[in-house]
Amino acid sequence: MAYPFAMMFRDWRLERRLGLGEAARLLGIKGKNPGGTLVRIENGSRQPEADMVERILAFTDGAVTAADMHEVRLAWLKDNRPEKFSAALPAPQTEAAA
Repeated sequence: MAYPFAMMFRDWRLERRLGLGEAARLLGIKGKNPGGTLVRIENGSRQPEADMVERILAFTDGAVTAADMHEVRLAWLKDNRPEKFSAALPAPQTEAAA
């Protein structure tokens, strides 16, 4: 899956030769499998909380933005949960049309 306009955190991390565990530790990710949590954030299968988005933004000095993470998440949803996008919303009616 390609994300032509998004700077993926994974790419940023690999360019700096940071392993998953080390990056997860530096970002303050806790739990049984911090690297696994980071993988899911990187591939879009998990939406990061707002504070994590801010930590990633600061950690990468702005190279990976909230918009980048949003684009990755949307791409994952479109590939893995297409039903969320199958029903188009009806156009809103204006007062003149009502």
